[in-house]
Amino acid sequence: MPPRRFDGRRLRARRREADMHQRVLGREVGVGSHEPVARWESGKSVPPAEKLPAIARALGADIDTLFPRDGAPDLVDLRCDAGYSQSHAADLLETVSRFRLGAAERGVRKLDAASLLEPARLYGVTVEELQAAQRRSFGEDVPTPEAARPAGKRLAETLSELVEQAFPGSRPTAEELAIAVNRRIGTEVLKAEHVDALLGGVSAEEIFDDGARTVVYEALGLYFDVSPMVFHDGQSAQRRVLEDIRFLAAQHDVALAARGGEGGVSPAFLAVLNELLSGEDEPR
Repeated sequence: MPPRRFDGRRLRARRREADMHQRVLGREVGVGSHEPVARWESGKSVPPAEKLPAIARALGADIDTLFPRDGAPDLVDLRCDAGYSQSHAADLLETVSRFRLGAAERGVRKLDAASLLEPARLYGVTVEELQAAQRRSFGEDVPTPEAARPAGKRLAETLSELVEQAFPGSRPTAEELAIAVNRRIGTEVLKAEHVDALLGGVSAEEIFDDGARTVVYEALGLYFDVSPMVFHDGQSAQRRVLEDIRFLAAQHDVALAARGGEGGVSPAFLAVLNELLSGEDEPR
């Protein structure tokens, strides 16, 4: 993606409009004196990209107006917009080394799903925005995300609500929750980093393959005493329900759909459902 466009003449005009001396601006953005600012404004050099947010703030300007950019940001752009050099960002990230960050920014090796939450928080963006930026760093044409909530965000909200209901006023750590869920199902299906990623908005598809994802949903449903379906997005939940309905009809050897122009569900399948529902009401 293209970096932000820098125009020394525009910077000079905005600085004078703000009635700020070059020396003051240099001090505000941490370059020590007026000399770097003078070189920027004369076109002899340009400031590091991570300095642009500080310059805009010091001048009380909107960064997208003072330093516009064509296109959506990649990983480097997000880091620079947050005001960090690569080494500074890596120093603040516990789960991502400078080597891994640099490889992702150069489009060599992607950060895995469990590693996305921390840089997203550091850069002040959502995990979905960071994922999209990473894909752009690898040459993919990814449009700016629309306003609709992604599946990962919906799952994070659902899981957060269940945690709040189960632990009012005393939210467990990610490790404690993972241990509790694993103990309930009798095997290890979740790790602390999985819980952190899910609560941070990473989609389950980015973390687990299809089989593991189904087991995780079953484990969470068992632990929180809810249907595993609540963790699916709308389309996948609908597909799962339809698959279960077809399986149920096959098991009872009845037609699922009514015939002869009646439409809807067959009377035989409705009888099966009524029988099953009646059985649910009986004490176990």
